[in-house]
Amino acid sequence: MENSVLDWLASVGSTAFRWSAVGFVLVNAAAVAAVVLTKDRTLVNRWTGRILAANLVLVGTGIGIPLVAAASRFAIAVVTPAKSTLIPAIDTEERLEAQALERAK
Repeated sequence: MENSVLDWLASVGSTAFRWSAVGFVLVNAAAVAAVVLTKDRTLVNRWTGRILAANLVLVGTGIGIPLVAAASRFAIAVVTPAKSTLIPAIDTEERLEAQALERAK
């Protein structure tokens, strides 16, 4: 169960970063294209605040969501009990009997 949650959190973090990065590039490319195509400097004054706000939101989500997802993954990994991967010890007599059976074959 926890493995699926951890995988989901990892995918949410990477997806949020990817979409935020794409949005950041698109917003700024559109702003540059608008200024270059119209050659209107007043456009910069009118849209700077809105573009800055969009950039701050995109950077915040691009960094914040993956950071929260990573912190959640860490918390889940710390809280869930560890599964024992130790092999139970075999008595010496049982080991010797097993070796004797292997040799007999």
